[in-house]
Amino acid sequence: MSEIRQGILRAQLQKELARARKLEKKGDQKGAGFHFNKAGAISRKLAEISPHRRAEAMYHNAGEYERLGNTLQSGQAEGIAREKGHVEKQVADAVIDNLIVSVKPDITWEQIGGLPDVKRTIKEAIVLPFIKEKPPFIKSTRTILLYGPPGTGKTLLAKAASNTLSATFFEARISSLLSKYFGESSKLIHALFSKARKEEPSVVFMDELDSVATSRGGGMNEATRRVLGEFLTQIEGFNTKKEDKVLIIGATNKPWDLDEAIISRFQRKIYVPLPDAKARKAIFKIHLEDAKSSLDLDELADRSEGFSGRDISTVCHEAISHMVREMNPNLTELSAEQVSRYRLKSRPLKESDFQAAFGKIRPATRKAELEKYVQWQKDFGG
Repeated sequence: MSEIRQGILRAQLQKELARARKLEKKGDQKGAGFHFNKAGAISRKLAEISPHRRAEAMYHNAGEYERLGNTLQSGQAEGIAREKGHVEKQVADAVIDNLIVSVKPDITWEQIGGLPDVKRTIKEAIVLPFIKEKPPFIKSTRTILLYGPPGTGKTLLAKAASNTLSATFFEARISSLLSKYFGESSKLIHALFSKARKEEPSVVFMDELDSVATSRGGGMNEATRRVLGEFLTQIEGFNTKKEDKVLIIGATNKPWDLDEAIISRFQRKIYVPLPDAKARKAIFKIHLEDAKSSLDLDELADRSEGFSGRDISTVCHEAISHMVREMNPNLTELSAEQVSRYRLKSRPLKESDFQAAFGKIRPATRKAELEKYVQWQKDFGG
């Protein structure tokens, strides 16, 4: 039943996206925005019934569709692409509000397993700007580059830093700032950093950094080159000006693709590796805290060597799902009326649940890629 529903929702999603793009091509911005918003709602429904590993991407897509829909419906896209590329300040601010997720994260350091050295470095960076009585030669770290395999907790680290400061959190996906709807992306970069200063304390988390800051060879187009130039200027400003209570954290899964100018602008480059055995045990403990289980966490940690934190989260989710399916074999056959009255049966997790989970889930990072991270660390630090 779940697979049938997923198929129906996927078909509806593609239909709404096709309608939105067709209307957009005709110049009907508001009509296109309406259907992009509908696509966002469908994508959220898909995320709710999808495995954890896929749900995260679907929730992200939903947010992108909705932000795009709101921008088109409000007419801001037209304002940004006006003659001679002029972007008025109030329009740029509105776009930043739509593109940037400004929230107060509730992630704590305790919810991130392992990584003691990484946590200490980031904590020092966020504490020093608030200490007024300190020798003038002691400067706080303003820009941090987090690099490492996907799923190792780079975003969680940035959110924990923001939570510690009770700061505004700007999660700026570079791919959004380079959207084809915003021909003046370099001005939006400027608007983003200006707003971060106004709303300090703030943390600007720039994910997917390699999507814009790649090596400036012949393959880079002029628009991307301008965005990179503005980005370099802004980071240089934060590194040399007075102590704004703003922390810039960049993240990439492919540090070897970064332009050398970008690499040099980040004061600290921190390798966020795959978790070791102790960290893997801590991550299992976090995800299984409310689930009853007599399994040895040390044994689970040993079996998950080479897994990222995200991989372990997926293993736990799959093990719990296996238990739920076994205890509720007729779950997918319930009617809508029966679902509202149904009491879900459960039991303590056991070896067969994790055996099934490990049979399905494999590490996302290969050994050859790990060697590249180690070499980059030797070349650039962290």
